[in-house]
Amino acid sequence: MDLVINNNSSTPIYLQLYSQISSQILNGSLQAGSQLPSIRTIAKELRISVIPVKMAWDNLDKEGFIKTLQGRGTFVAKITNEKKSEKKNEKVLTFAKEIYEKAKSQNITLKQLMKALKNLDV
Repeated sequence: MDLVINNNSSTPIYLQLYSQISSQILNGSLQAGSQLPSIRTIAKELRISVIPVKMAWDNLDKEGFIKTLQGRGTFVAKITNEKKSEKKNEKVLTFAKEIYEKAKSQNITLKQLMKALKNLDV
């Protein structure tokens, strides 16, 4: 499991962890049934507090990405293809909103933004 924390990012650490782990689950890098390192292990490896790791784990559990079994550990949950598709669509919408807000703040119209995005897909 590859995790990289950007301490200079405006995105909170727990959201960085959540995003990276959920993406790795959705793209198949982390398979269903795979055991995740403990919260303390992740915190130690990344040299961060256990609090943001716990927050990320709680969100991942709430969203159905992981399951914690008392005394056994935390494991990647089995996610149906339908659920994966739904989660990917949510991520696309989130990215689109971020891009749109940044463009809007620079007085770039939706039409200009759409044209630029279409040019990227060449």
